[in-house]
Formats: sequence, C-alpha cells, structure tokens
Amino acid sequence: MSRDNYALSRDRAQQYFLQFDQEAFIKAWGLQADETSVFVTFLGGNYRICRKTGSISLPDGSPADYSETLSIFDLLCHQSPAKFCTGRHAPVNSLPGSPKTGGVPTDFHSRIAAFFDEHFPAFEEACLALGGVPVSLGDTAFRFTVFENLTVILKFYHADEEFPPAMTLLWEEYCARCHDEGTVPYMYTQFCAGGVVVALPVTLLFIFLQKYYVEGVTGGAVKG
Repeated sequence: MSRDNYALSRDRAQQYFLQFDQEAFIKAWGLQADETSVFVTFLGGNYRICRKTGSISLPDGSPADYSETLSIFDLLCHQSPAKFCTGRHAPVNSLPGSPKTGGVPTDFHSRIAAFFDEHFPAFEEACLALGGVPVSLGDTAFRFTVFENLTVILKFYHADEEFPPAMTLLWEEYCARCHDEGTVPYMYTQFCAGGVVVALPVTLLFIFLQKYYVEGVTGGAVKG
C-alpha cells in the first residue's frame, strides 16, 4: 500500500531526530526518560519517543501525526528553553520577531468575551478542566502549558461601566523564535500547526461551554 507524502516526511524526520544528542535536550528541557523512551507533553497530551527508532506515539499506542511529530522534533532538536521560556508573556503582535498583523478579528474576541462574561463560573470550570493554572492577571487568568516549560496565558476582564469584557491570549516573550526554519526542508506546515496552537485554547473553551450558549439562546424562546 502506498503512503502519502506526510507519512513519508514524518518517517524521514524520525531518522533525522536520531542524529541529535538525546541526553543534551533531555537535560535542557528537564524531561523524563529511560533507556528506551523519552516522554514529553505537547498541548496537554502525553507522548512517548522511542530512542532507538525516533517514532512518537500516544498513550494508546497510536502514532503521532505529521504536525505533532515535526513540532515536537523542532522544539527538542533546535531549541533550548533558555531561549524563550523567560516567564514573561505578551500579546502575539507584541512579541519580538513576530510579524505585525491584524491578528484575530476584534469582533471575534468581543463575541467570545461577551459570552464568557455571562457564564463566568463555567469559564473557570473549563479552564481548570483543560489543565489551566490560575495566575494573578486581569480580573482572572489561567496559564496553559503548550510544551513542557513553554506556556500561554488566557487573560480575562469583566465588563464594567466604561469597557466591554475583554479576553487576551499572552505568549512567552520569545516564543516567536521557537521554530528553526532550517530544521528540515519539509517542515513548512509548522506555520499551519502554529495557527492551530494559537486558536486552540479559545476553541476548546467554546466547545466546552457551548451547552450554556444553547441554553441561553433557547431559554426565552416561544414555540411557534
């Protein structure tokens, strides 16, 4: 059976990974490891890297996909947490080295923030269920781990007499530098994976809270 280019590229990346000093990045990131495996956390999921073959698998034994594999290897092989895990966070458009774009449309954030403002206990419940750790920013904020020591913060302000509710995603100060363009020539989909990482916390929160949205919309409806 023929294999697609993504599977072939993932397999080549596994061989590329084996060229690197595993003990060096295990020490740099403070990873758990034994003679056969290296264990990492990526976007809240637990992954096992086989030290002999470079293959990455999930706890149920299924293989990691192309984007997961390339993202994990890029961070392990070409980055050091000392480069960007400073503990200081900023909005994506304020990160050093990041392109100055319009980012996510303001009306999108406004709608989501307004929804969460009306269902705030559920917002906190969802953040905790997703592994968020409360931090002292805004009216409330939670820190989420993207990869080992690489974190993002979701900051929220309630509406008041002067301002509407607001929600901001803050990234590690130098995380825009966390991907090396020369890691492997076929790693271009990292940019797509990065877009998923940016959108993931808000998307997961909306999915988790959608039942409250439906209840709010239908609660005052009159049957025709």
